[in-house]
Amino acid sequence: MLLLVVSAIVAATAIIVFGKQKKPNRIMQEGKLVKSETVCRDGEMFYVDKVAFKDWHISLHSFYLISDRLSEGHTIVEQRWSYEDFCDVTIRLEDYTYALNRQVEVIALVRSFRPMPVDEFDRKARPLII
Repeated sequence: MLLLVVSAIVAATAIIVFGKQKKPNRIMQEGKLVKSETVCRDGEMFYVDKVAFKDWHISLHSFYLISDRLSEGHTIVEQRWSYEDFCDVTIRLEDYTYALNRQVEVIALVRSFRPMPVDEFDRKARPLII
């Protein structure tokens, strides 16, 4: 009986440890993870993260929270907002450049590993958002 209990504890511990190790690293902690990957495009490495929400109200609110959190403590060097839909922005910080786009109930993020001019970033990384 004692062996059975010890075996159950060891099995439960193994499941918890391996379950946590398989979770991909995420930049956006909000929402349900849809996609998280590192992509190489035109000789540049980009991190792509997509999260989903249960309705558009929550995704809209989360968009601005995520945008503020990503630029918090950094100096914004250059930025471009879409004036058709204020839920589409590309921001260059001193460390990296990122684009954040809200697609109704999904928020997509593409981030570079080095600072890039907004025009160059949009040309190389924007296709990764779709």
